[in-house]
Amino acid sequence: MKKNIIIGSALFLSLSLSGSVNAAGANLYETNDGGLTTTHPDKWNQCGKTPAGVVTAGPQAPRDIDSKWGTNTTKFRTAFKTSKMNLCDIHYHWNAEHKSAAYSTFVDTHDDHSGWAVVEPASTDPDVRAANDIGGDHPIGVMVGDTIEVHFVHTSCNVNYEDLDPNNGLGNCATGVCANPQLRVVAQVFKVVEDHGDVEDLEQPMDHDDQRVVYTGSTTGSSHNNDHCSVLQVTWDVKKTPATIGAHDLLHWSHKRQQHAHAVRELVTRSELLSRIKSDDGDEHDDD
Repeated sequence: MKKNIIIGSALFLSLSLSGSVNAAGANLYETNDGGLTTTHPDKWNQCGKTPAGVVTAGPQAPRDIDSKWGTNTTKFRTAFKTSKMNLCDIHYHWNAEHKSAAYSTFVDTHDDHSGWAVVEPASTDPDVRAANDIGGDHPIGVMVGDTIEVHFVHTSCNVNYEDLDPNNGLGNCATGVCANPQLRVVAQVFKVVEDHGDVEDLEQPMDHDDQRVVYTGSTTGSSHNNDHCSVLQVTWDVKKTPATIGAHDLLHWSHKRQQHAHAVRELVTRSELLSRIKSDDGDEHDDD
């Protein structure tokens, strides 16, 4: 049976991809996927379930994109290709939220930035990171050698990215007359390097033919976790191959767009909270 979730505009606008739950000082538990979480084991992947164990939430994100398995029965239409949608938000996370073979090193930051990386970062010590932040006196939460995951959020609403306030985040993706848009997020993982990298800025997704995974999921960010599901429906388009970006280029773009490294939502691993990935290249999912 097809289940649909309707999101009211007030609720939609109250949520953000950059929301945060402060986990500093909390207990860390080992998960069955090799990571760590601040969610108590009794509640792992239990978001969106009734006391009787009935799953009420739609498919969640992020996930291990190398695994196609998922048994969530909530269905919603896959969003149009980005060429038929409008860019509404660009932001990045320190450490990747998604996991794939090319970025499968778990980084424990002892706070809500713990995630996946191409390589182990130079340091996770807050004092060392503050002293070596590429932003200097205007820090952005990133050092050379870090891994970031960039999200290019697209909406079916009629918006112009250049006219939007970058501080509004996901709120830019809905309008008063378009309260429940389709959302499609193109995700690309980058390693931050000292010199110039594969891209000079983050104004649009990197254009290449490398393998990608398309699946139906939800919003991420640490305002959601394994005990608190997201109700928003998102089509994810995640590139499996990481690229590089130069520290100077990332800093220039970040200051121009008033951006900094966002927190990370822990990996979702329970099959009842994951959709089945039908294709590795995404073509099977794209609507014309």
